[in-house]
Amino acid sequence: MQIKVNNLRKVYVTGAGFCSPGKPLRAIERLSFGLTKGECFALLGVNGAGKSTAFKTIVAAEEPTSGSITIQGLDIIKDFRKARKLLGYCP
Repeated sequence: MQIKVNNLRKVYVTGAGFCSPGKPLRAIERLSFGLTKGECFALLGVNGAGKSTAFKTIVAAEEPTSGSITIQGLDIIKDFRKARKLLGYCP
């Protein structure tokens, strides 16, 4: 696999303030897929399904709450500088 996403989860906290801990908003829950070299990939879904958040997480613009993302075996969080050079992304 060139790109592997395993059990990706992203949760935002909304409405947090001085007296309020806020409420969790799950943007992505248990997303997994793998891509091989040369594949073109798209996510389809209704508004608010987490498509943009998924792509932002894959290119490390957002940090995942849990799960893992590897690009040619490189962890997108630990090896960001090397992995980023291997991606092309057009939102």
